[in-house]
Amino acid sequence: MGSKRNSAVKSRMQNFKYGSVKIVSYIVILIIILIILNYLFRWTTYEEIPEHLKQYSTIILFINPYIPYVHALLVFIFGYLITNTLSGIVYRYFIKITDHPTASTFKTLTKIFGIGILLTIVASILNVNPATALTIGSFGGLVVGFATQTVLSHLIAGVFILITRPFTFGDIVTISGQTGVVKEIRLMHLVLDSLDGSAEILIPCGTVISQVLLKKKLFSNTS
Repeated sequence: MGSKRNSAVKSRMQNFKYGSVKIVSYIVILIIILIILNYLFRWTTYEEIPEHLKQYSTIILFINPYIPYVHALLVFIFGYLITNTLSGIVYRYFIKITDHPTASTFKTLTKIFGIGILLTIVASILNVNPATALTIGSFGGLVVGFATQTVLSHLIAGVFILITRPFTFGDIVTISGQTGVVKEIRLMHLVLDSLDGSAEILIPCGTVISQVLLKKKLFSNTS
C-alpha cells in the first residue's frame, strides 16, 4: 500500500516537473524571439538603421509598423501553449484523485481562466483604448455571466457534494421524484441507476443541493 502511494506521488511530481520545464522553455523562447524582433525591426527611419542592417532596410521599414501585431500574435501563440500545458498538469493531478469528468472540468476551467488572462495581455500589447476595452469587457462579462450562472451553481454544488458526501455509492435515494441507486458523483451531475437497471438518471448537482433528498435506510433483521 505504501509503495503504491509513493509511486503515485512520484508520478505526480514527475508530471509537474515535466510540465514546469515546458512552461519555462516556452517563456524563454518567447523572450528570445521578442528581443531579436525588437532589435531587428525597431528602426523607423533609414538613418537609424545600423550599417550591417541597411541592406535589409526595405524589409525592416515595411515590417516596423506591424511589430506590435507580431508581438501580440507571438504572445498569444506561446501563451496558448503555456495554458494548454498548465491545464494538462491540472488534469493529470486531479485524475489521480477523482474521476475523468471532474478532472476534465478542472482542466477546462484552467484553460478558460488562462485564455482570459492571455486576452487581457494581448489587449495591453495592442494598446486597446481603455474605454473601448471596458465597454467590450463589461458587455462580454454580462453575457458570460448570464450564460454561466447555472453552470457555476451546479459546479459549486458538485464540489460541496464531493466534500460532504451526503450519500455514497450503492445508496438508494429519491431526488425530485427520481429514485435510483447512486452510481457516480460527478462535478456537474449525480448519476443514478434506475431500480430496474434499464436507464441512467442524471440529476444536476444544483438540484441535489436545493431539493429534499430521501435516502433509503437499510434495516438489519436481528433475532
